[in-house]
Amino acid sequence: MPNLDGGHYFLTALAPIRTDRLSDDIAGRSRSHRLQLAQKLSLMATGRQTATSPADAWPSPFAANRLNHLVRLVIIDGLPFNGRNPGDSLVDLIRKRKPLDPQPVDRLSTPYLLFAADVDARDPADTGGEAALRAYTDELWHTMQSDLRVIFAHCVGFDQVVDAAGFHAYVRRCQIETTMPFNDYWANGLPLASLKPPWGPVAAGGVALLAGVVALVALLGWGALVPALIVAVVAGVWLLHRFAVSRGGRPFPTAAGSDLPSILKALYLQQRFAAFAIDAQGAAPADLHARFAAFLGTTRPADLAAPTQPPGVVDASGLP
Repeated sequence: MPNLDGGHYFLTALAPIRTDRLSDDIAGRSRSHRLQLAQKLSLMATGRQTATSPADAWPSPFAANRLNHLVRLVIIDGLPFNGRNPGDSLVDLIRKRKPLDPQPVDRLSTPYLLFAADVDARDPADTGGEAALRAYTDELWHTMQSDLRVIFAHCVGFDQVVDAAGFHAYVRRCQIETTMPFNDYWANGLPLASLKPPWGPVAAGGVALLAGVVALVALLGWGALVPALIVAVVAGVWLLHRFAVSRGGRPFPTAAGSDLPSILKALYLQQRFAAFAIDAQGAAPADLHARFAAFLGTTRPADLAAPTQPPGVVDASGLP
């Protein structure tokens, strides 16, 4: 379950940042793409992400669509040093290796822009996630094309991108496999039915291997029993390994209410219901019943479109 898991698509892309220099208006002065990109990212609007954010904070351009749950843009200049490779002191002494001799250190030939996103994959038939990624990149291009041009213009090869199809192709070229997606929407755990192996095919494979052993013994005699059993055991282990790998590559099912519109609606209801519960303290049963009916009529829990919490903000206190 690498890029697609639990009804979400996890995008990880590394775009190499250009190392040539940008000419300046002043003769003899130049700027680096890495510095200009860092300045753009530091000035990008983030919206009202905390309770202390200004009420008039500019919304994040990523909040213009209702597909992405989380987006990160990070400049990676180098790789962390994880320490020296461990060794055996006695072996090093015999081989006359000095413990302080320099060891190879991984380095990047150019800085990279990390583009990571967690987005909804709404089509159950899209088992590979290709449709989800294309829908997301198209939506980004249509909603925040100007920001994307300013950001990725500092990356190698983006000068050839002119439309949504080109942006999708560029992201695919820079994409690396997401090997450890983070998806915590199964609050009560996955249903056991989704984890149970299909015992029918497993039993059929075991019967087939046993039948093969019997056939070899009948054909070659009892002297072939031990080799046949060895072959059957090796074949069985290999088949079980292939089965485990194939099942491990299957994405988990989609958790109910884990898409962004449902989550935004839940956040809105949570805040509005908290306010309702505070205001209704001590109310008589008939009054409480009438107030709750009015609450349901105002908030419309089954309507994901409205009223709901807007994306990119920390609360919906300004909404009715």
